[in-house]
Amino acid sequence: MRILTWNVNVLRTCLDYHPFSSMKKKNVEGLLDELGAQIYCFQEHKTVRSKLEKSMAVPGPYDGFWTFPRSKTGYSGVCTYVDSRYCVPLKAEEGITGLLLEDKSSTMKPPWKEEEKIGGYPEDIEEMNWLDEIDGKEFDPKRLDMEGRAVVCDFGLFVLFNLYCPNETNETRRPYKMNFLHCLQERVRMLRQAGREVIIVGDINIMRAPIDSGEGGIRTSAEQHYEHPARRILDNWIYPKGDMVDVVRESWPDRDDMFTCWNQKLDARSANYGSRIDLILCTPGLRPWIKGGDILNKVYGSDHCPVYIDLHESINHPEKGEIQLKDMLNPSNRTQSTAIIYPNDIPRNTPEPPRFATKFFDEFSGKQTTLKSFFGGGGGGGSSRKTKQDEDASTSPSLTPQPATPAIATTSIVPETIEDKSIKLQNNIPIIPSPVEESMSTPFSLARAAFDSIGAEETDSSQAHSTPRAVVGTPTQSTSSYHRSPSRENAIDMTQFEDEPISSPSNSIAGSSKVKQPVKAKSVKLINAKTATTSGQTKLSSFFSQPPQPTQTKRKSSPAQSPSIQPHSKSAKTSIPSPKPSPSRSPSASFSRQSIPPPSPSFDIGSQEGLTPQEDELIAQALLQAEQDRKAKNDSAKPVWGELFAKKLPPLCAVHQKPCKDFLVMKPGPNKGKRFWLCSLPVGAGYDTGRTKRPREDVNHKFRCDFFLWDSANSRKEKPNENKLS
Repeated sequence: MRILTWNVNVLRTCLDYHPFSSMKKKNVEGLLDELGAQIYCFQEHKTVRSKLEKSMAVPGPYDGFWTFPRSKTGYSGVCTYVDSRYCVPLKAEEGITGLLLEDKSSTMKPPWKEEEKIGGYPEDIEEMNWLDEIDGKEFDPKRLDMEGRAVVCDFGLFVLFNLYCPNETNETRRPYKMNFLHCLQERVRMLRQAGREVIIVGDINIMRAPIDSGEGGIRTSAEQHYEHPARRILDNWIYPKGDMVDVVRESWPDRDDMFTCWNQKLDARSANYGSRIDLILCTPGLRPWIKGGDILNKVYGSDHCPVYIDLHESINHPEKGEIQLKDMLNPSNRTQSTAIIYPNDIPRNTPEPPRFATKFFDEFSGKQTTLKSFFGGGGGGGSSRKTKQDEDASTSPSLTPQPATPAIATTSIVPETIEDKSIKLQNNIPIIPSPVEESMSTPFSLARAAFDSIGAEETDSSQAHSTPRAVVGTPTQSTSSYHRSPSRENAIDMTQFEDEPISSPSNSIAGSSKVKQPVKAKSVKLINAKTATTSGQTKLSSFFSQPPQPTQTKRKSSPAQSPSIQPHSKSAKTSIPSPKPSPSRSPSASFSRQSIPPPSPSFDIGSQEGLTPQEDELIAQALLQAEQDRKAKNDSAKPVWGELFAKKLPPLCAVHQKPCKDFLVMKPGPNKGKRFWLCSLPVGAGYDTGRTKRPREDVNHKFRCDFFLWDSANSRKEKPNENKLS
């Protein structure tokens, strides 16, 4: 069996790296299959609970156990996956103090029961010797579990701690880090006192020994290394000074440069300039089961690499004989889980995981209705269930408008002769039935009714007063659902103008008024778009199309309104003044002037204006001279513009004389967004950090030098290429 730990630094982004990007299953289940372990411990998943997808929470046969930070979103967080085909943990919980197990902010609702707790919590935790905060305030031990840094699973043979220990980013975080280590040691001590074996995996964020630092040949001395209290505590806790076993280091005691974390901002991984801060520790009682461990430094996707240990499948016990690992992890007398098994769960022959598993979250267990269920298509499983009221309504449809349904009154014109017998007249007002078959699930009927009312609002008030309005019984009933009479399908002449009367269809339908009413042009277009539609649904584009250009007008313009158009000649320009537009002119006159096509591109200006051949020759010479002057001016300006807009070249570093690499300042401050250049060589052991930080004789010139240059000071440009400029 293999136990693997990996600080993934955002779990969902690991799938974009090789070899996970080329998997058939490009999801978390495929990633777990590719890594090939049985227990996975991930740190810094940085996933918000509300954005956790089912493919990550319940990846196939793997049981997931997640914890999230309480205050910061998208920060830290650890998760443990267990292959249920191999083993299932007996118990699982979050945190190392046990204070969250009975708190309202607990992940489980209701909180943990006594039989669900792993135990071994520090006694009198409030009375422990905690370091105070930097500002002197008393430290609250409950904060240790509020950042989602621990998932603990009980496998019977051992208790597995998946940890993301705090990093000392500044001095204000030192009390938090030291108190976390202090509480962890006390929890392990209490478990061992109860006869339990413990395995600790994860990102410990501590370099235990000088060999675990990437400084190589000029590493600091042991005295300087152990000046940090966290390093001293960890070293005293590990064998031979302590009881815990550093499994990977014990497997490779003399291996140098066995690093698990690199600074990606410095491109330090290519030169293997890093540190070993991802550890796997175990108690001495598990040593017979440990086969060995190693790092997977060729697996990319994070600034850390995976670390693993392998356990024997069986061992020979002096008293009990041969013992199988699976039997130790899956006891036969195990109490079956009492958790509810939902119909949509994948069938499994193994016992159910503890209640802390993510498969029992409300959003993944079927208890919580998801947004996706509201958009299931008609006829799907989610919409096939009908209530008793729906069945009653489908057997006895009502032919009168329902009071509880908001009616939409439209100004659609109802013809005199209606072929649909389902529409009845009451006080000369048509009442359209509301069948149950057309329900609120068809929003396009609402859209059609709303668009029908747009055109009616723009008609003349006298027409609206003389025409009765149709009352629609249900919001989904459309005016196009019944047959129109031939009188409604008469085409409207779009060549008429605003000041000409247009016979409205309502005059022939209602029969109450035979007077022709003027209608605006936009209203005419809307009515025509509705009446010209032969399908059951009006297209939205018909309401926004422009009216076609008329080829000829029926109305003859008067000489005062439509002056005769003369050819483009010099005499025409001088004899006929251009008339000024007056407000009293009708739109027809201006419309007819705008309909005159412009002159073609081949229009001969000289011949129309009556120029002599000498004048044409002078004009041609002037144009030729202007073109020559323009070309000469451009040729003289090419070198200047070419040098001004030439591409900048990378500067050369002072030591290696190699092109530098550009970077961008991302840190907030006055220099944010500025570009700068550094030596392109990777950072390695003994790289040049500057004369003030490292003596020149200790600098390794195989790695990056201390060259630095702002991009604004970079004057290297490529030489202008005349071929490109021309």
